[in-house]
Amino acid sequence: MPLGIVVIHSGIFAAAETDDELAAVFSHEIAHVLAQHPEANVSSSIIAVIAGIPALPFVVGAMFVLELAVLAAPPLIVGSLIMLALNRGREAEADEMGMLLMTEAGFDPAATVSFWEKMTTLEVKIRKAAGAKQEAEYKSTHPHVRQKLHFIMHTADDG
Repeated sequence: MPLGIVVIHSGIFAAAETDDELAAVFSHEIAHVLAQHPEANVSSSIIAVIAGIPALPFVVGAMFVLELAVLAAPPLIVGSLIMLALNRGREAEADEMGMLLMTEAGFDPAATVSFWEKMTTLEVKIRKAAGAKQEAEYKSTHPHVRQKLHFIMHTADDG
């Protein structure tokens, strides 16, 4: 969030079984602030809006002539996909930076792996209970939990 505010969902407190696992989450969110990701998201959003301006006449025209929607859609879709990819990149950066922060603070970075293993299991259970399929990663601001876990394990091995 802008202004250096860090928000942690209360469900995280139930999922984290140790101080180290909780530190993994907090250090990830603090990394977002230190890397100025909220500000970068605002800047990227402004650029995406400006890039979409050429499509505006087609969007307005599509209200009257449906065929014009075909001309408006590509720039809007491409802009959205680029924004989502940028956000996933920022998530990976915050994961890596967060592990460094928690190590410097005296917490065990291996707890990041154990926490996200639990979250992976929880995500699968929730999806099965809801009868939902996993949405394609390119449509998300965050990497899939399994992908995130793979990245974290690789980062921990390298560090």
